[in-house]
Amino acid sequence: MTWLLTLFGKAKLYLLAAGAFIAAAFAAYWRIREDGKNAVRVEQQQRNLESVKDRKEVDDEVADLGSNDVDERFARWMREDDPR
Repeated sequence: MTWLLTLFGKAKLYLLAAGAFIAAAFAAYWRIREDGKNAVRVEQQQRNLESVKDRKEVDDEVADLGSNDVDERFARWMREDDPR
């Protein structure tokens, strides 16, 4: 009967060690996942900042143009009328 208690004692120890290993593996996975998310967020913020800078440059350039120059640029984006 004492060998049965000893067996349960060892089993508890192994289960505790297995649980600790699983918890450590899950914590490592979670940390890696969060680091990946943060890296993507930083990359998106950098792209957004570059887009804002580019848009400001274009807005400033257009603001400095005369009305004829703006009309000329606008005409490049307009469709030609179909000669039907």
